[in-house]
Amino acid sequence: MSKSKKKVTRNSPTADKSPKKDNYYSLKEKDHQAIMQLISEREDELADLYMRKALLESSFVELLDAYCQFIMPKVPISKTAKTNLLAYFSYELLKPLKTIGLTQTDRENVWKSKHFDVAYELDKNNDLELSFKMETVDTRFEAAYMPLILIHPKDMTVEVDEKQVLKLIHLWHKDKIFSHNQLSLINYDLNQLLAWFKELGFDVAPSLLDNTRALKREFTSDLVVDTKVLDDIFIISMESTEYDFDKFDDYHYQVKLNQSQTVDIFSEKGKTRLFIDSNNRRRSILDFFTNYPFLVPLIVRS
Repeated sequence: MSKSKKKVTRNSPTADKSPKKDNYYSLKEKDHQAIMQLISEREDELADLYMRKALLESSFVELLDAYCQFIMPKVPISKTAKTNLLAYFSYELLKPLKTIGLTQTDRENVWKSKHFDVAYELDKNNDLELSFKMETVDTRFEAAYMPLILIHPKDMTVEVDEKQVLKLIHLWHKDKIFSHNQLSLINYDLNQLLAWFKELGFDVAPSLLDNTRALKREFTSDLVVDTKVLDDIFIISMESTEYDFDKFDDYHYQVKLNQSQTVDIFSEKGKTRLFIDSNNRRRSILDFFTNYPFLVPLIVRS
């Protein structure tokens, strides 16, 4: 009778699989993901450094291209790169102010000069708005920034806010927070900027601030033609050998100034309409009214 033999089998490595994933491979996978994340971050940092280096070395035209490439379409770039781009770009725009000590301040979007501070910021369309703030005559008070100039880099155009220009006259003549000399200085400095914008290739729209064009404009004021104002203008006109005053009817008066300049005054339904003609003499509205302050009450009343 033969004896039965038992079959002996060996345990293979794959036969003893654990239901749980091998911890060694899990740790390797985590390390791999962490390294790839670090590589990605370092690549972004390196790309940002290269971009900032390129901006440092850029001309105005290259900064303009970068503005249109990254700022206008809101392409994501680092905060530092964006801050630097706007600072370099705004400096190139404000270069003429170097003659009056253009310097940076502690605020990242403000430049300082001898005559005023300039703040730059993006508007809702990502165009660049330049706002100006002058010191007040009475240092107990502080003036607000006035958004006077809007730069459209994509269209290469520049606009001046004429309401803000007229507000300067109001703050000088009525509120008396600015001096006559300050208005003369800012008029000169801002016109230096407008001329520079043209050199850079911008199309600067005609405005009341521009002293390269003849002043020939009509204005409408909500102020009525006041008898006292007319009397004061009449008296000053009659006392001067260079001025004259004519009354055509109860609704139309004309002030004749030196160099054949004229101001026609029309009284219309509780409003005042003015027509200023500088007789082809190039001057801004600031230059005009600071030279003939007795006419300011026609548009600003104390």
